[in-house]
Amino acid sequence: MKILEKRHDDLLSGAEVWFVRPDHIDDVFRVCVTSNARPTGGDRASLVIATDAELSTGTLHGLVHSGAVGLDLPPLYAVGVGYPLDADPSFAVRRNRDLTPSVWPEFEPVTPALAGTPVSLGTGGADAYLAFLDEELKPALAEAFPLDPDDATLTGQSFGGLFVVHALLTRPTAFRRYLAGSPSLWWHDRETLDLARKAVADLPAPRAQLYLCIGELENKARFGRQFGPMLPESVRALLPSAMSESDMQGDFFLLEQILREWEGEEFSVEAHMFPQESHESITGAMLSRGLRRLHGYL
Repeated sequence: MKILEKRHDDLLSGAEVWFVRPDHIDDVFRVCVTSNARPTGGDRASLVIATDAELSTGTLHGLVHSGAVGLDLPPLYAVGVGYPLDADPSFAVRRNRDLTPSVWPEFEPVTPALAGTPVSLGTGGADAYLAFLDEELKPALAEAFPLDPDDATLTGQSFGGLFVVHALLTRPTAFRRYLAGSPSLWWHDRETLDLARKAVADLPAPRAQLYLCIGELENKARFGRQFGPMLPESVRALLPSAMSESDMQGDFFLLEQILREWEGEEFSVEAHMFPQESHESITGAMLSRGLRRLHGYL
């Protein structure tokens, strides 16, 4: 990984921004680092890495600092990973490439159509993105800040939640804690559910904690409206049936059921449905409840 630039964040007080180019992804990422940790005689703080910095970093920044004041979180470094703010195409298109676990050509025109751009960067780059976070970014952060890369949490929502589940199933030792909000398990004929069944059947349970959450309003009726009459016909015609007919809550609780069979003394899974939260509103509740629970403060 090459660090192209480091500077103070103009948007978040006390935060540092890195612009980095991974070894095996031909793109530049914007990494925003914030912390509530204070020097404590050599102790190293925990690490949280969040996908979709464009959507999560503001909430994460406020939570980390206010949580420390209220003794709701331990000393930690919170790192949001996204893209340059002027990236073209935007993060909405780029995240499709980096957060999805497999190539799915049928889906690839959808987000560009929603974003009003003809450019698609493809899908199926989750393994390369995970390798970047685990093998390149974590060591660089540990070299620059007093944090413990082996005491790390990975979090994400929607495609980010799908990515978190994929990371647990394919690289379970990369993180100690996994926080997945509203995972898009409908992806590519629900293949991640099949991967979970195989992992539970074939692999020893990892030394990890998983916290899953979803909103009460993420039901089939609401998604039917969002991906039905609310969309222009030109976009609606591009939707794969797996997306427009998705059962977010059904798949969510099925994943919980599958993973509860993964027996191991150091593996745990919790799943919660938050009242009155939707797919678009759940990020704050996910980060607050999930991080406090995973770190033993709730």
